[in-house]
Amino acid sequence: MSDNTAVSSVLNVVLCGAAGFGFYKIGPSEHPYAFTACVFGFCHGLFGLVSGLTGDENVKKVTETTTSIMEIIPLPLVNVDLYLGAESNNIALGHGLFIVPLAVSVILSFCKNESGDEGEGSPLDTLKTLTILGNITSLLYLAINESSWNLGGMAFLAFMAKFGAKFFEEQISEGSGEPVTYLSWSGFYVLTAMAVSGEK
Repeated sequence: MSDNTAVSSVLNVVLCGAAGFGFYKIGPSEHPYAFTACVFGFCHGLFGLVSGLTGDENVKKVTETTTSIMEIIPLPLVNVDLYLGAESNNIALGHGLFIVPLAVSVILSFCKNESGDEGEGSPLDTLKTLTILGNITSLLYLAINESSWNLGGMAFLAFMAKFGAKFFEEQISEGSGEPVTYLSWSGFYVLTAMAVSGEK
């Protein structure tokens, strides 16, 4: 096993652990959206771990798909849950509607190799970026409104998972983005579990 594979396996185990903590803290009946976000995280970590250990091409393809899902689906789901429990619960519908174009973009990304429309600067890439920024801004608004350090930390980690990792990958060194992404996702899930369960 190479060093990169070992590091990747450890990062996937950490992600599975963080998402598992979410399973433990978040009730699926009380908080179905946040619980579903944890399911996505756990499945992605599990597929990534199996892919790293076995090198199976089919599992790698599944992991690539779950990576696209992880980039854009869990944050709006968590926002829906948080806004449903807040005073501004009418905004929850708006976050729910975010999921529709994002789901469409994930489906369309399956055709990226044929069409070439998924590259940086494409309409789908712009849609994803704007949606992620919109959800981060919304989470920051809720953090300030409720004076919650947990929510502020979640917004920071969501930003780092997407944009911080990209900066590290381009400016620091190739391969340095993956640890930033996985650790940010893991921290995001831990803080989500604490925020949704009411811990400060």
